[in-house]
Amino acid sequence: MKILLTSDTHGNLRNIIKVINTTKDIDRIIHLGDYERDVEELQKLYRYPIDYVQGNCDFISYAPEVKILEFYGVRILITHGHLHDVKWEYDTILNVGKENNVDIVLFGHTHVSLVKNVDNITLINPGSISLPRDGKGYSFGILEIEKDGKYHITIKNLEKKQKRY
Repeated sequence: MKILLTSDTHGNLRNIIKVINTTKDIDRIIHLGDYERDVEELQKLYRYPIDYVQGNCDFISYAPEVKILEFYGVRILITHGHLHDVKWEYDTILNVGKENNVDIVLFGHTHVSLVKNVDNITLINPGSISLPRDGKGYSFGILEIEKDGKYHITIKNLEKKQKRY
């Protein structure tokens, strides 16, 4: 299963549309908040299932703040991160992952890409495809989950080389 990870599109769909149109074999998309309206537009344009959560800029939203997904036995928590202090530390969001017995925690909010393994939980932030703040350029993630439960994450930048974990 190949999952496109994106966050913090903030009303600018140009880059994510470019990524979707040039990435082969996507099975689904996960949008980690900030702008739910962008998810609605993507749902009109593409047939991929899209899982999403609300972000701090989704002022009127019925989307959940936290959602648990499971694919091939891999449990994934998705959230925007603003309610878990991710701009200052990762202990809070890590504890939420532990409480929910997940393998992966996906979040956005910081606009900075991250892949970090802590206490058998992989924390992943794909960065921002529209407003990056880490000097690495527009970024997104590809999460590949094999049927045996093994998974791989690749953070990709539109302008620069990719880094696989």
